[in-house]
Amino acid sequence: MKVIIIGASHGGLQAALTIKRLDPKIKIVLIEKRDNISFVSSGIIIKLNEMVDELDDVRYTSAEELQSLGIDIYLETAVTAIDPERREVSYELSTGERSVEGYDKLILATGSNQFSLNLTLPNNDRISYFKSYTSSLEALHKLEEAKSISIVGGGYIGVELCDALKDKGKEIHLIESADTILFRYIDKELSEILEKEMMEAGIQLHLNETVLNFKNTEELPFVSETTTEEIENEYVVIAVNARPDTKLVQDFLDLNSNGTIRVNEHMQTSDPNIYALGDVVSYPVHNSFRHSFIPLVNNVVRSATVAAMNVVGNPMSYTTTQKTTATHVFGHYIVSTGLTEAEAVFEGIDVESIFLKIPYQLPYLKLQEDVYIKLVFSKGENYLIGGQIMSTKDVTQIINTLSLAIEKEVTLNELVTMDFYFNPTLNKPMGIISQAAYEFMIRKYKK
Repeated sequence: MKVIIIGASHGGLQAALTIKRLDPKIKIVLIEKRDNISFVSSGIIIKLNEMVDELDDVRYTSAEELQSLGIDIYLETAVTAIDPERREVSYELSTGERSVEGYDKLILATGSNQFSLNLTLPNNDRISYFKSYTSSLEALHKLEEAKSISIVGGGYIGVELCDALKDKGKEIHLIESADTILFRYIDKELSEILEKEMMEAGIQLHLNETVLNFKNTEELPFVSETTTEEIENEYVVIAVNARPDTKLVQDFLDLNSNGTIRVNEHMQTSDPNIYALGDVVSYPVHNSFRHSFIPLVNNVVRSATVAAMNVVGNPMSYTTTQKTTATHVFGHYIVSTGLTEAEAVFEGIDVESIFLKIPYQLPYLKLQEDVYIKLVFSKGENYLIGGQIMSTKDVTQIINTLSLAIEKEVTLNELVTMDFYFNPTLNKPMGIISQAAYEFMIRKYKK
């Protein structure tokens, strides 16, 4: 069998490596339009935080390593057309040479692109985005040179970039159209704490503001014009609104209303010989009636594993996503899973919640660290449907337990009595999750 994979980012690589490990006899051709692979799109933030010496270090494999495993990889090769009837892929090399290759199975891992909704970007290198190694390298130089920087988008990329730049002597503006930052992942109780930390670090927040235009872009500084303000800046980073890259197949595969490729639970498209994964598909969200476009790497890798298994002939289904995320910004670890309270209301779910500040250790220990935690429950059934945690202590692994609890529809009573470890020098007899659930239970049932 011969499998062609279009796209050699996280999903394409995971699919290729999984297929090769399952059946080394399968021929795999991996086609990538860039001249490199496995660059992590947040590499610029890793470099600014001095966690690596060079931006080019933010990779986890190489073309040579793939070739040593028997995977054929074509770099700087653009797929120009797909013929599903003939099962052929047409492509063009950087030399201009054109060729056609046949397949038994095709995997689409073309990913997503960043763009700015309802905003035309001028042809100016002072306003850009970063995702690939080349664009990140260019952005890194601009960020180092600029004295005043505006970041458009208050999601993870925007907030993490603010954190990476906060101590570099620059004027930083964060522009977000919503009334809170990270609004897709945390509710106001946590976002307000983070916003205060950001402002104390010198970040100028512009919430409820939408960028409408850029003026005087040939001058320094130029102006970012928002709904109610004019912000002077020397460089602008667009960190909003990823969209699926489906132009190769939009004429012959079924698409969803949000532009993603429609797939079944096996990541199989409307053509049974073509699979799609990663940022070109939508995912079933637990406790949601819809499939959503959620461009997170953990979803990409999971969907790639499912696609690979089914291509080889081992049935596997994608279950649901809880959009579990984590970050470390402004001295705090922030993690989230499941629906926020605001999302639950939008989904029409009647919910109850609790927000607490809990000491992690017993009071006799010298080291005392607090944890902010919010749990969201469905009213009546008392199923856990969402969880958010924030602390200066690294509590990130707790969110994985909450994600599993949501997927398995664990109830309030089960959370209170769940078996977590205790050590008198490390924590309290009840784990953080059980403590929060216990306090919610007391409030709920107190006479």
